[in-house]
Parts: sequence; structure tokens; C-alpha cells
Amino acid sequence: MPASAPRRERHGYPLRSGAVSVGLNIGAGHTYIPGFVNVDISERAEVTLDLSKDRLPFDDNSVDTVVSIHTLEHVPDYLHALGEIHRVLRHDGALLLKLPYVTLTEAHMINPYHLHNFSERSFDFFDPERLKGSAGEESRVAFRKVFVRYTYLGSFGMLPGPLRVWARRHLFNVVRQFDVGLVAIKDDRPVDAGRERSHELQSTLRKLASSRVPYEDSPAPHVASSRDHGMIVRGWDRVQRRTRMRES
Repeated sequence: MPASAPRRERHGYPLRSGAVSVGLNIGAGHTYIPGFVNVDISERAEVTLDLSKDRLPFDDNSVDTVVSIHTLEHVPDYLHALGEIHRVLRHDGALLLKLPYVTLTEAHMINPYHLHNFSERSFDFFDPERLKGSAGEESRVAFRKVFVRYTYLGSFGMLPGPLRVWARRHLFNVVRQFDVGLVAIKDDRPVDAGRERSHELQSTLRKLASSRVPYEDSPAPHVASSRDHGMIVRGWDRVQRRTRMRES
């Protein structure tokens, strides 16, 4: 694993006790997040790889937070990507996602570049206390859902809670996108999926999403290949130096 980043808060992202904060931004083709390692198939990213088949160049249990904004729906083998994310996350580490909602028609279901559909139930299939194993799959990938937050279309968001639930389940074009926060389960130890953790992860996702920088507006981060470990280490060192300069 490349050298550790400085033990400080970044973008309001809280460090857990005794841990060094390492964060990955998965799907950094158009924007990057300063202070995170930015990964994409695009050569503009710091680490360039194919999320559908390549291995993330990080050690097992070495990452605290992974954020991915409107990316998994584009990855042909998103189960491979999810498996790699789970591998590198520490136990109880966070996976923060923004995804198009399954029943959005005009901007999602007809989009030829959207290969998968997601809803609030999609990740229940990775929770041992919910639907994991119900499809007869053999996988160690396990996550627990901590929060779901919806972006409603039109006046649907003003409906009472039970009517919003009914509309999501029975109508099209009610929700444009949704945010979901998951925590990785790596062993038999408990994970923190309580109310305070929910608020923490929602706040973290909002701050990370708003901190994205378009490449055309700022110098692009260092370009590296997933097959060139030396370049990855140098790219990681440059991320650290930029972060230390901003936080000094």
C-alpha cells in the first residue's frame, strides 16, 4: 500500500479513533475529489483501470471510505467492482453511492450507457441479515445499509411519508436519484449502522459530492496505470503533498 496520508480531517470527513484516513473516489472521469485517490477508466484519473475486470491496486482492509457518484450503473460487471471495493475497505468502512433510481424512465431506463438498475432494495442482497444467500450465490461480499435518501421529482417529495412509499413502489418517474450509505462487513464483529452513523455518512456524502473539481477548471491529477506500481506510489505521494499544502 502506498504511504499513508496525514491524519487530519478532509472535507469534514471524520477520522475514526486510531485510524489513518484513506479514501477512494470511484468514477473520476470528469471530476476529482482533492485529498482522495481518484480512480476511473479515463486516463485523466490518478489510477486508471477497468472497474469491470481489474483489481484495485490497494491492500486488503486498507481503505476507510469509498465514494462513487453515478458510476456503478455504467460498469458491465458491477459485482466485480463491488467485490474489489469490499476487499479494500476496512471492516465497518463506508461505501457512499449516488445512483439513478430504477423507475426513472426518460433519463435512466432508455439510456444505452446505463447497464444496471438500482433501488433501495438492491443492496439487501449483500446483507447477511436480509437477502444475502437468497439467490444461491457464493460470495464473501457483505454490506449493511445505513441510510437511503431520495431525490423526488416534482411535488412527490411533498407527499406524506406513506404516500411517498406507495408512489415509489407503484409509479414511474417519482424519484430521480437516490443516495445510499453502506458499511462493509468483514467478520463477525458488529458494525455501526445506527442513527448517528446515518447522519455522519449523509453529511460526508454531501460534502464529498460538493467538493468535486472539474478537470478543465483545475490541473488534472497525476495519471497512472494500474499496472505500474511505481507510478501509483508517485501519484499517491503527490496527492499527499497537495493535501498537506491545503491543510497547512
